[in-house]
Amino acid sequence: MGTEKPVVVYGVSGYTGRLICEYLREYNVPFVAAGRDKDRIQEVVDRIPGVDDVLQDVVQVEHSVGAHTELFSGASVVCNTVGPFIN
Repeated sequence: MGTEKPVVVYGVSGYTGRLICEYLREYNVPFVAAGRDKDRIQEVVDRIPGVDDVLQDVVQVEHSVGAHTELFSGASVVCNTVGPFIN
């Protein structure tokens, strides 16, 4: 598949992100699971039965324009479930 990523789910460790991953798995849609904490993302996807059939990668990404540009590059769809941010 090269560098193409059909779907990137950003914010997987949250409730909505997890549900999106479950639906993608149910419909056999390949995706990349991404967020700020790779260990938390991995914990979430590990609890989804059959996810290995569709999960392309688990990616930790810093909160910056450059990191997001690289992550989303080549994606057909981006599901952003991150936020809100409060400093």
